[in-house]
Amino acid sequence: MTLEAQPWNINIHYDGLLDSLVPADACDVLDVGCGDGFLAARLAERITRVIALDVDAPVLRRAAARFPAAPVQWMNGDVAVVDLPEGGFDAVVSNATLHHLGDTRAALRRLSALVRPGGTLALVTFVKPSAREAPYWALTWVATAVIKRVRGNWKHTAPVSWPPPETLRQLRDNTRAALPDARVRRLLYNRILITWHAAE
Repeated sequence: MTLEAQPWNINIHYDGLLDSLVPADACDVLDVGCGDGFLAARLAERITRVIALDVDAPVLRRAAARFPAAPVQWMNGDVAVVDLPEGGFDAVVSNATLHHLGDTRAALRRLSALVRPGGTLALVTFVKPSAREAPYWALTWVATAVIKRVRGNWKHTAPVSWPPPETLRQLRDNTRAALPDARVRRLLYNRILITWHAAE
């Protein structure tokens, strides 16, 4: 499947953002919670080695079948315990998975430990609504409804975990505790971007 032929949803939309955050000279990239495989296949068009990890074996098999020609290493396992080299990746990316991983602080520490010096961690995730963020939520709900009507909304096959466990404030606090230098910013369409760069 080519990028031009693939379906569209908001997760797939933000694959492009994550791809843009992976350095141009990256050689080894880990996609955590790869789901239906769109991000991993996209990265494999320019990255020498892409490992796509997911705890759900059936969805991983569907991803591999969807992109049979993509030079991706599809790996079944839980990122918390699977045997991966610490400091082994130029970039670790993840789209819509962090809220599946339980303890945010522990998950961020684990993911950051897999990034080699000078490398990048980039995650797109969700938060649950809160009254203090009401203007943002009003905007994002309208924008999401409009874009889905315009572009459609392909239903992914990965397991759903909803609602997310944390508000934006809680996510910021936990991210700061785990990775003080990380940046957390709101995106449109009910998504949050976390970025962090490992010291050289």
